[in-house]
Amino acid sequence: MRFLSLLVLLVFGAPVYVSANEFAQNGDRRWLAVASTRTEDEAIGIAKAYRFSFASIRVVQASNGWYAVVAGPEGLASLRAKREQMLKSGSIPKDSLFSRGDGYVRQVWAPSKPLFDLEFKFEGGRPVSRRVGDLVLTVLGRATDGTTIPVLRVLQDSRIVFQTEIQESATPSGNAEVRVLRLDPSASEPQIVFSSFSGGAHCCTVTRIVTRIAGQWRAIDGRTLDGDAGYSPEDIDGDGAFELVSIDNSFLYRFASYADSHAPTRIERLVGDRIVDVTRDPRFQAYLRQDLYRQEHWAALQPELWRRNGFLGGWLAAKALVGQFDEAWSRMTGLYERNSDWTMTICSVAEQDGKCPKGLERDVDFPTALRHHLETTGYIPPLGRQVTPPKASTTVAPSAPQTAALPPVQANPPPSSPQPAPERRGSTGTGFFASVSGHVVTNAHVVTDCRAIRIRPSGGAAVSARIVARDAVNDLALLETEVKAAKFATIRSTARLGESVAVFGFPLSQVLASSGNFTLGNITALAGIGDDTRFLQISAPVQPGNSGGPLLDESGNVIGVVTSKLNALRTIAATGDVPQNVNFAIRASALTAFLESRRITGGNETKTVKLSPPDLADEANAMSVQVVCE
Repeated sequence: MRFLSLLVLLVFGAPVYVSANEFAQNGDRRWLAVASTRTEDEAIGIAKAYRFSFASIRVVQASNGWYAVVAGPEGLASLRAKREQMLKSGSIPKDSLFSRGDGYVRQVWAPSKPLFDLEFKFEGGRPVSRRVGDLVLTVLGRATDGTTIPVLRVLQDSRIVFQTEIQESATPSGNAEVRVLRLDPSASEPQIVFSSFSGGAHCCTVTRIVTRIAGQWRAIDGRTLDGDAGYSPEDIDGDGAFELVSIDNSFLYRFASYADSHAPTRIERLVGDRIVDVTRDPRFQAYLRQDLYRQEHWAALQPELWRRNGFLGGWLAAKALVGQFDEAWSRMTGLYERNSDWTMTICSVAEQDGKCPKGLERDVDFPTALRHHLETTGYIPPLGRQVTPPKASTTVAPSAPQTAALPPVQANPPPSSPQPAPERRGSTGTGFFASVSGHVVTNAHVVTDCRAIRIRPSGGAAVSARIVARDAVNDLALLETEVKAAKFATIRSTARLGESVAVFGFPLSQVLASSGNFTLGNITALAGIGDDTRFLQISAPVQPGNSGGPLLDESGNVIGVVTSKLNALRTIAATGDVPQNVNFAIRASALTAFLESRRITGGNETKTVKLSPPDLADEANAMSVQVVCE
């Protein structure tokens, strides 16, 4: 295999070129391909979502130009166990897959731990001292009124040259963290970041930044940030100085409870004796886009987030930061939770010292509260005001949020009261009768988040249905209807590799025949992705809308429930090739157990007479229904 030139760049997130064959794995070692995409920023954003789940997460580029988010390489058993655990918690895509890595040619991004000049912690008790250069840094606790205040002393030649303390963080035993790193690119020596967690359920980390300017030591107050982590230093632009990354705490509790709140990223930099907000500096646009992709990836895994005001508020602010506010606002107005019990108010007059005078607050709906907050915090200009897009610049942005640093935003007046939800475009799938009483089996994902469910038997009228059982792990759902089924499934629990099978369903109902679609194929594997034995792999073509339909043997017995097709766009990055007719069905054994748990036994005897394809199609058509989720 051809070797690529070796280039190692010690810059966070920079491409690293390695021998192409170093990616190719042998034996039982594999990569776990979590996702693939055409764009580098999206791949990096998705990878950042997994940096605490997989120490080995990275982005690689395939020979076809696509970017893959992969973890590993590791032994297949270890990766499979991790994948199964994450699938159960819904924290990894269902179509993640294992790859040998033959098509990977270069590493684009991998997480790296920031390298500080010095880092240590004080956890109460005896003082802790560390040397850095000609200085000795000592952290100790000062006892007062039953609490301990963390104190930092800077010593040079055994003499205290500077001392500061964090009185806001007085705790019973005292705690502090010290990091020495370069924050100001113009400074001749690094700075000391001294921080302490004040305790409490959601609060707070207080930070002092100690620096020497013109020979004089200074302590600069950082932001008091929610949680116990404080600032996250990252050298985003690769200039050798760390930016201070955090979130905008003003979004916490603003539109929802703490647990349901999401906040956009904030980037700051030390400039002399000031901490300057540089979030809108053009140099950091790629970083902000990556963070937006990270948020949207989690929302893809947890679709309920798109209906939560706490998430929508932070997401819309993040979209504004990358110049995509208009499109995001339009989408939000059709998604937000209109019946939220979280009180949202705005002040009828100008706030005084950050507070609204008593009695002058008024309750508003979410869009009004959100636009008001985005305007007052500088994410968008006031309604109707036109601004000029920023020119590319290498200068540091001013410390106060500047509306001139935003792309122009069109005036979209917020609704003054909750508006009716836009008409929801229904989705469709397939199901089949499992009993004479009209019970219908389909996939659980087909009937998720439906306001109403209808089934339409072949040649019949649509009737209402309701969910009576659901198995999310095996993607099965049972519906109850008032229909008396003329034909219902007989189930055969075994399957043979290579045997002929048929699929019936209602795919692409707005394009293909509404009377149903019948396809033939074979069982090509007795397990699914990652050797998941709950599934069968089949070659019979399926399309969106086939989900939940019957997989039949040549005698018309149901031997599985069609559930998915392999995502070609994700697989293309893992293999370098486009998969054809790689589809999956849930084994009949899982279906039988599911139905028996509801005391539904279906047909008692399996059929043994082989049917011609036309007769098999008639049998499938008679037991199948279209499932409409509204």
